Amino acid sequence: MLVYYNPKTMKNSSKLINISLASLFSLTLIAQEKQVDDDLGTQEVTVVKSYRPSLKDVFKIRTTPKVDDSLIQKKQQVNYTFQSVPVVSTFVPNKATPLKLQRQQANRFHNSYLSGGFGSKSQMLLNFTSTVPLDRTQSVGLDLRYTSLDEIPETILESSQKRLTLNMLHQYKLRNMRVDSDLRFDRQSHNFFGLRGANWDNIPSFRSTIIDPKQNLNYLSIQSKWQWYESAFRKVNFNTHITTDSFDSTEHIIKINTLLRIPLFGQYLELTPNFELINSSFVSGYYSDQPLDFKKGLAQLQLQFLNIGEKLNFRIGANGFYPTADESKIYVYPKVEFSYKTNSGKMVPFIDYQGAYKLNSFTSFSLENPYVAPSLDIQSTQVNHEGNVGFKAYPGSGLSFKLVAHYSEYDNYAMFMGLPYDNFNNDVAYRLGNSFGVVYDSLEKIGLTTGISMHFSEFNKLSLDASYFDYKRANNDPVWNIPALTINFEGNFKLGKKIFFQFSGNYMSKRDIVNHITTINPLNINSPYTLDSLGAVFGISSSITWKINSEWDLFYENKMFFGDVTSRWAYYQNQKQLHLGGIRYKFDINL
Repeated sequence: MLVYYNPKTMKNSSKLINISLASLFSLTLIAQEKQVDDDLGTQEVTVVKSYRPSLKDVFKIRTTPKVDDSLIQKKQQVNYTFQSVPVVSTFVPNKATPLKLQRQQANRFHNSYLSGGFGSKSQMLLNFTSTVPLDRTQSVGLDLRYTSLDEIPETILESSQKRLTLNMLHQYKLRNMRVDSDLRFDRQSHNFFGLRGANWDNIPSFRSTIIDPKQNLNYLSIQSKWQWYESAFRKVNFNTHITTDSFDSTEHIIKINTLLRIPLFGQYLELTPNFELINSSFVSGYYSDQPLDFKKGLAQLQLQFLNIGEKLNFRIGANGFYPTADESKIYVYPKVEFSYKTNSGKMVPFIDYQGAYKLNSFTSFSLENPYVAPSLDIQSTQVNHEGNVGFKAYPGSGLSFKLVAHYSEYDNYAMFMGLPYDNFNNDVAYRLGNSFGVVYDSLEKIGLTTGISMHFSEFNKLSLDASYFDYKRANNDPVWNIPALTINFEGNFKLGKKIFFQFSGNYMSKRDIVNHITTINPLNINSPYTLDSLGAVFGISSSITWKINSEWDLFYENKMFFGDVTSRWAYYQNQKQLHLGGIRYKFDINL
């Protein structure tokens, strides 16, 4: 940087400036008197600082703005349209009125409800159900149900029905285990009123005014189910049953079932040891006055290798049975199950094959047929072969279909057969040719089972199952009281927001039965009979529920039978039409 001082170029702008410059010039001359020979020179000062470039120092080529010629360019015409929109305002001037909001009603689930109803044929219904949590791990429940129905018209003996069911349960849950225990009492009051269409006035041993046809079947059961999630010891189930009736029959059943699952080579090995004990006692046999007692035990061990995969699942193992009352024989049957899921997941073919040894009981027979005589011959059933092959298909969302072919072979297959009339009945109701005994025979069973299920939404469902089986006994005798074709269907639908409709139906084809010939001869196991058949049964049950609010419901139930036959069992009929209306109240119980 160069700086020059030249007093000759200074102008006299003011006196103050001249005096200042003169004084400065004088001082300069005095300071330079010591250097007589030096001239006034040029001083060069170099200032060094860091270089900081800036974008404004960059050379730019600026574009010349182009202005359109307004004489040549045509102006664009802009049109504006206005549309009026109605506006709802909740603002009220000069007032502090708050906006009123409508509260949406939430769906509450109550832990208890009480319902009752009355209907035709003196029907009555009372039902109370409650499940109450005690704490985070425990809950208790109670279920009480009572139903009654008046007599069927034109029956010689009383035909009313009543049923009382009481169930108390307790549930205990932790992260790695669960225990479910319950106490159940079931009392079914029936009557042995199913008499054949005979001229009973000509039979002296039939005294309708003295005979009491009541049969009260009482079932008491206590069971406890233990389950562990993170242990090789998976399950333990303990069950005990006591069954009694109006004719001093008793039966005790004890069952213990366990399950162990052991990891092996990336899969599982399952061990299932079970034990069952049955003690049955009847006052007398049907063809003799001697009491009947049956004591049978069964030990079972099931061993199988289990594979659970994304596509292929299979079980391969064996079932071993040791019946204590069968001459110490051991029965061993294979057990095989295969299923495969295709890549699309819409088709699952499967096949299974197994055998088994089963203990029959008065409890299981009477639950299937309440009109069995309390003097049964109870034997065990061997399932020599039982196989199924078929597939399950899932073609669309909510739609499923199955088709299964079945084959099985039995020894001592149990069938219900009508018992003959006893001329020496001593006014005992079940000795009037209106009760059923059990007969056993070797049998082959072959048939098809198919079903379809459609789930439209959570509350709209429809399903149908149909089975057809052909039975063949070893001696080619008829198969008693077993229908060849059965069809079951049911559906649930939600109509609007508060109406729910449910229905179910059942169809059974005709069955072969015996028609014993009543004679004056003493009772004999080989009493003469003729072959007869019982017509098909088709019945529908439906119900409509109107949910008034979260606490109150109104409901209507209907049962109808189409055709002359309204029962599976010969000479026993049901009411052809039943109608019942009632109300249900839902609430909460806190302990």
